[in-house]
Amino acid sequence: MRAGQVQVEVNDAAVRLEAAAAVVRRHAGGLRYHPQTGMTTPPVIEMWQALDHLREILARLPVWVEAFAREDAAGDSPAALPPEVVEGPPRLVALADALRSALEALDGVLKRPERAALDVPYGLGAPRRPHPGALATWVAERAEALARELATQAVLRANLTVPTAEARRAIR
Repeated sequence: MRAGQVQVEVNDAAVRLEAAAAVVRRHAGGLRYHPQTGMTTPPVIEMWQALDHLREILARLPVWVEAFAREDAAGDSPAALPPEVVEGPPRLVALADALRSALEALDGVLKRPERAALDVPYGLGAPRRPHPGALATWVAERAEALARELATQAVLRANLTVPTAEARRAIR
């Protein structure tokens, strides 16, 4: 995959991540959970599709991080790259791990709601995990953070990276 193609694909993924995060955030307020009765409001189909879309982008992320690493190694002087570019791939991996964790937690709550014993609000009847609406909001926030970093890396790499020797030969 060529460097320019990777940057276009990464930028497109950032836009799609933001759109999916907006859908998750919009439907987070509609998720209801009552631990004493076990009653839940299942998410709408649009939210399930957005969550699946987030997973697809997370599955594709290692390819982009590897392409960025190859691009950095192919440059004449990796030390000449700005720190934002050099620190970008590890930051992308950390943000992706955070989003993956939030998605797993949300899936657990949505697929297997907990039923608590009827008790005083802060006794044994208190829920042992966050509300699904709160988890969905966390998923959206983490997806937006990953989208911002992907877009930043795409723009920085398109404009600031040192051209490879092959690219300089093509220009001459």
